[in-house]
This record gives sequence, structure tokens and C-alpha cells, in this order.
Amino acid sequence: MKLTEEQITYIENYIKSFDIKYYEVYMEILDHMILSVEAILEEKTEISFEDAVVQAKNEGFGKKGFKGMMDEKLKLAQNQARRQNNKMIKEYFTFPKIVMTLSVFVGYFVFLGFFDDPKKININCIVFIALLAILQFVYFWKFRKINKLNVLKTQVLSNMYFLSFAGVNITQLIYNLGKETLDFNHILMRLFMTSVFTFSLISLLVYIEIRKKTIEELKTQIFV
Repeated sequence: MKLTEEQITYIENYIKSFDIKYYEVYMEILDHMILSVEAILEEKTEISFEDAVVQAKNEGFGKKGFKGMMDEKLKLAQNQARRQNNKMIKEYFTFPKIVMTLSVFVGYFVFLGFFDDPKKININCIVFIALLAILQFVYFWKFRKINKLNVLKTQVLSNMYFLSFAGVNITQLIYNLGKETLDFNHILMRLFMTSVFTFSLISLLVYIEIRKKTIEELKTQIFV
């Protein structure tokens, strides 16, 4: 039994009343509910449409309901994004990308040695990476919503983007704690600053790569 447009609208509003935040989850629930309600009405001709909707929810989503499914999908997406991010970061420490990583590390370490105040140069370079991350995020921002619902993939990736600011936070913390006592020209401090810069750059490159893949997926799956 095919549902009418009015009945589908009723189901849409019913789902929205449970504060489903993510478009992908909402669409998956909607498809499941429509098919389930149609099957119930086909099987039980005496049941009302409203009762069929409630039955479809209880049978399809159990005690946890729609929000339970949303929480599970969010956790799954976060875990997948974390594994993907960690995997891509590890690639920069294995051949062939480790060649680039070592080149950046050595080159930046030597670069800092040319300056009397490497601290100032380092913070400028770290801030520059942060600004590049902001530009990437601004471009990605337009994919954050559809039909007033958050896009789950965009939301998860947006949280990952803050890794690019880790270098700024770490550097600022060290400067504040040790500005009177630390010798930023010391080789150990230059090694530390080089490590922070290299990791920040890798985090940004990984974010850009994942962002490009995610946008392509969104364009084919959602924004069509």
C-alpha cells in the first residue's frame, strides 16, 4: 500500500519531533519508516495510520528509538573518521611520504637556525598554518547543512579540523610557561618547535585530503 503525500509529510514531522540532527540519519529513518508503515497497513487493514507509524517505530528502532540510532551513527562516523585520520597521518611516517616529512623537518630545523629569534618566526609559521586551516574550513562550511539538518560527515570532519590548531595551542603554552626561563635558541627547543610545526603541517595536509574526498562523496550522495 503506497502512502499519500500527506501521510509521508506526517511521518516526516513525526521523525522531526524527536530532534534528529543529521540529514543522513533522518533520511535513513524516513525510508525505513515509510516502507514499514506501508507493510503494516498492507498486513493489518484494520489498524489506523497513526498507530501504524508508532508500531513501525517501536518494531524498527526498539527502546532506544530514533535518537538511539542517531547516537550510534554519530559514534560510528566518529570512529571511522578517527581511524581514517590516524591511518593517513601514519602514511607520512612510512615510505614514500616519510621522505617529505623528513625533508620538512630538516629544512625547518635549518631554517630556524638562520634567525636570532626563532621563537617569533616559529609562531608566525604556526599561525600561518592555522590561517590556511581556517580557509579550508570556510570553504567546507557550505556543505554543513541540507534542509536545515546537519550533514553528519561534515560535522565529524569539522571536529577533526581543530587538530590543525594543536600546534598553535602547544606553542603558545610553552611560550607562556617558559618565556622567562627557556632558551629558544637551544637545539632541543628548536627540535621541539620543528616537531610541532611538522605535525601541524601534516595534520593540515591530511585534513585537506579528507575534505576533498568527503566533498566528492557528498556531491554524489547528497548534494546532487
